[in-house]
Amino acid sequence: MYNGTNSAFCTQSRMIKNHPKVPKFFFVGLVSTASHYVVLYILFMWFKVELVLATSFGALVGAAVNYLLNYFYTFDSQRKHFRAARVFILVVGIGMSINALIVWLVFHQLSQTALLSQISATLITFIWNYLAHKRWTF
Repeated sequence: MYNGTNSAFCTQSRMIKNHPKVPKFFFVGLVSTASHYVVLYILFMWFKVELVLATSFGALVGAAVNYLLNYFYTFDSQRKHFRAARVFILVVGIGMSINALIVWLVFHQLSQTALLSQISATLITFIWNYLAHKRWTF
């Protein structure tokens, strides 16, 4: 029965209410993902670096952008950089491993395109990154 509300919209609104930092985290994710993809594209397409290595290096660049923006903008962290950076490096290391594994599986094992491989990895890694950074890093 239709009750006059859009259930997807209500669910999304409830999620943002319960996790108000998600929009900022998403924006920072877009910026850091863009930097990751630019490095990946340049290395893979122009310099012919193997895809998993290119995406791993791109992820490192994206991680640096991500740390700075999330520390100061998203979470306005009061934690000391030494502690936050140590945990961030651990979380990012796990995230990079997830990213590389998904790219390898989708590209090499499922014979999909590099772009589809990276988009799949980005979506899965985004969930890990948000939950882990919210809980442990910032």
